[in-house]
Amino acid sequence: MFQGYVKLLELATNLFTMYRWNNTPTLLRTNEAENAFISAQYCLLMSEMAGLNGFHIDDKKLFQRLVLKEIPKCLLSDISVDTKVLIKSLSPDKWNDVFSRTVEEIVQYLPDDRHDPFYLSMVHSKDDTIEGKIIQTGDLLSAKLEAGLHARYFPDFFNRPLKDLEQRIESFRDFEPYRLIADAEWLERYTNALIVLLRAVRWNRLNRNVPTTVAAHSFYVTITAYILSCMEEENGKVINPVESVKLALLHDIPESMTGDIITPTKKKVPGFEEVIAQVEERMVTENLLAGMPDRLIKELKYRMLDPFESHEGKLVWAADQFAATVECLMEIRSGNTQYAFRDAMNRMLDDLSKSDLESVQFLTQTFRWSLDWTGR
Repeated sequence: MFQGYVKLLELATNLFTMYRWNNTPTLLRTNEAENAFISAQYCLLMSEMAGLNGFHIDDKKLFQRLVLKEIPKCLLSDISVDTKVLIKSLSPDKWNDVFSRTVEEIVQYLPDDRHDPFYLSMVHSKDDTIEGKIIQTGDLLSAKLEAGLHARYFPDFFNRPLKDLEQRIESFRDFEPYRLIADAEWLERYTNALIVLLRAVRWNRLNRNVPTTVAAHSFYVTITAYILSCMEEENGKVINPVESVKLALLHDIPESMTGDIITPTKKKVPGFEEVIAQVEERMVTENLLAGMPDRLIKELKYRMLDPFESHEGKLVWAADQFAATVECLMEIRSGNTQYAFRDAMNRMLDDLSKSDLESVQFLTQTFRWSLDWTGR
């Protein structure tokens, strides 16, 4: 019943190793998971601000698209934007057929009631609805952020695509959800925090064969949380997938200021974990969220500081552990013999096996009995 969801998670691991701007020199290498995380952050901000200002946003449609739109890339591989534009100009029908068939390959294993909604979310993620335009704008802002960083050192390669991205973003100037964040003084500060997460490498005290950043990890957590939510719904449980996605996207944002303080360090001395929580609260409030509208702060703050407290939060905690387990598996499968990865993987699976969520139990057993499932 759930094997199709597992295939999606397996496929999504490719996002860690598919690097962008691959045919140009770059200041830093960004992969598809990192790019998707930045885009999703902008989309989240736009949807929250639009909703607070009276616009109707179909959050279920928006966040399902945000999660699923990246999956086809894992089969289509590294097709540059210029190449895609040229293909579409020469034969748009052929490109559409290729993309549709790719999506059909992905969704064929899913339960019948998920087949069509997932297919439509992938194929029409950037349509002319308000949700589609939010995603279009978020993707452009994420690409512009990358191109702007690279253009500082390689202007000959990036000035043209940067100018093109700026022009395309300008065409959304009158799109109200974008205007609400574009003119905000706090957006630059938030963007700077996201840049930190693009470079914050996880498991940094260990040698890595497949380095993963906090940004990439957070997006994989988001995919996993959404998939677990779908599995819980299949079991007849009441769960809010939108809340799961929002919590997953925001749960590691404080690390842009505190760094990655690992759980063993937090628990080393009684009471230290509470001190860290106070530090996170102060830094998030005084630095990251300062200047935002009070209603936006209310929507973001608790999801950043207490992401694992609610029913959906427990599911996101499990998704976070699964994502970390995948990172360990990628290291083990790539020949990394450091015992720390195998030890951490086994401890996380032991913790996950205590969950009372049926979806978590299923995925835990899948990991235990089929540790080659990632294909890496």
